[in-house]
Amino acid sequence: MNVRTILAFLLFLNVTQVVVVSGRQPTSARESPRQEPVVKTAKQNTFLTSTVPPDCYTYSVERGDPNAGPSVTLSKLAAGCKVPWHTHSANAQVLFVRGTFQLEMKGQPIQVLTEGSYAYVPANHQHQESCLDGCTYYVIREGAADVHYDNPAGKEIAPEMALAVVGERLADAARQ
Repeated sequence: MNVRTILAFLLFLNVTQVVVVSGRQPTSARESPRQEPVVKTAKQNTFLTSTVPPDCYTYSVERGDPNAGPSVTLSKLAAGCKVPWHTHSANAQVLFVRGTFQLEMKGQPIQVLTEGSYAYVPANHQHQESCLDGCTYYVIREGAADVHYDNPAGKEIAPEMALAVVGERLADAARQ
């Protein structure tokens, strides 16, 4: 091997190491970006309606920005509220606080969630839900909060059409 080949190889190894180190996830709290603590009482929650879920769904942002990236929201569904088949672009974890919630994920048996229940909904996994008696739950999203309504075959359809099938409607703000 000539000197140029050896130097080129060493340069390649060095660049590869820099790329690997810069792209890896933090492995300890010391390596993670500094964040400020957050404490929010129940009285500090301000519940909003969204432009896509049915008008029987409200939420309060606990942390992050659901429109732009990862977030934690406290969600409420009124008794009888139904959210038809849909997907989200981000993974989501659901921590159930109150009420009785029916969750159906494609390919899975229907689950009934009550206080203390947990569910993980992978990105782009079709699911539908309904609240039997007034539901409260936290949603921890790994990306922006979006909703794509689907027909049972998985083809995306307009929110108004999807909600009409289950007897729901968009919030007033979304219709204007």
